[in-house]
Amino acid sequence: AGQAAINLPPPMVDVPTTAFQRISGGGQYADLRVGNGAEVKEGSRVSLQWILRRSNGYYVDGSIKMLSAKSGAVQVSDNFDEKNIFAFTVGDGSALSGIDAGVRGMKQGGSRRLVLPIKQAYTLPVDKSAGPLPDGYGPRQQITRELQRQDPYNFFYFEVEATRVR
Repeated sequence: AGQAAINLPPPMVDVPTTAFQRISGGGQYADLRVGNGAEVKEGSRVSLQWILRRSNGYYVDGSIKMLSAKSGAVQVSDNFDEKNIFAFTVGDGSALSGIDAGVRGMKQGGSRRLVLPIKQAYTLPVDKSAGPLPDGYGPRQQITRELQRQDPYNFFYFEVEATRVR
């Protein structure tokens, strides 16, 4: 009994295709949980917890650190704190265009799944791209490889939670 339990994050929840709505500029979103705080709009300062997955659901990186395992992603640390979140002002260009458009209308405490085509996500070179950007070399290389495939049907999943809206 003195061992710490491994926290398993919720699996990538199946969302019915009818729940998705279009994002301006490309992509789709579905609310996973509707918040009850302030609403995200142009000029809002937003703090996001985020998880990035490839189109096959494979975990790439996020503000919540996980390791990919055969049975899915395993959370390695519960690091919910202000230094790991992605904070930006809606409409100022510091967020990926799909993130900026996809969080509008969310309320603080809410979470969404964003399905973003490559063109609404990262640009090459990745380290000069808008955010949220993974910290490590490995995750950035995964994004670079996905972009270099130049597959017009490829996309990224983002799961985002608006932890603070002001």
